[in-house]
Amino acid sequence: MLEEILKQLPNKLIKEYSKGDPVYSEGEAADLLYIVQEGIFGLYFNTPSGKESFLRVFTKGDIFGHRSYFSNSPYHANAVCLKKGKVLIISREQCDNICLTSPALLKQMTKLMAEELGAAETRLAGMADKSVKRRIVEALTYLKLKNPDHTWTRKEIADFAMSTFESVARVLTELEEQQLIHRDGRRIEITDEAKLLQFAVENY
Repeated sequence: MLEEILKQLPNKLIKEYSKGDPVYSEGEAADLLYIVQEGIFGLYFNTPSGKESFLRVFTKGDIFGHRSYFSNSPYHANAVCLKKGKVLIISREQCDNICLTSPALLKQMTKLMAEELGAAETRLAGMADKSVKRRIVEALTYLKLKNPDHTWTRKEIADFAMSTFESVARVLTELEEQQLIHRDGRRIEITDEAKLLQFAVENY
């Protein structure tokens, strides 16, 4: 679907980001939509106490910024680049033109956003074990890419993923058995971020 949007969208703006680069900040005017072309991006917000709270990770084909964009409200969270990548940026003017001149492209974008919103609702429900597993994998990926030198504990991962120590322990054991991570004492190393995130999708 991303390829079709890229083909049909005139005057494309594709921006490159390096690890650690902010994409947008909480409270900024939501005038742009973002679709990941390559790389890994993360979304988080700051609690009143100043603590970071993880929301999710975005990879190729994912759209973000749309919730605030279409509600005409400021961005509700912070987006940051976790691994060097590119995003397709769609301005409000371009979106308006798509609505008027390209019903087929509008339909594709609407489908993409509907799928993303549906996935978000399932994640927020957080009832099924597979949803918990994905949340833990995404939280681990986010933490390791953002602060690779920190020795993240199972409790820290659990707190960040809004899960439990026991669930994190089970998931880490499974990931190690799948050779997606390597553990040396308390230190966790991700062997392949793309394969790890794909595992999370397949085990939703």
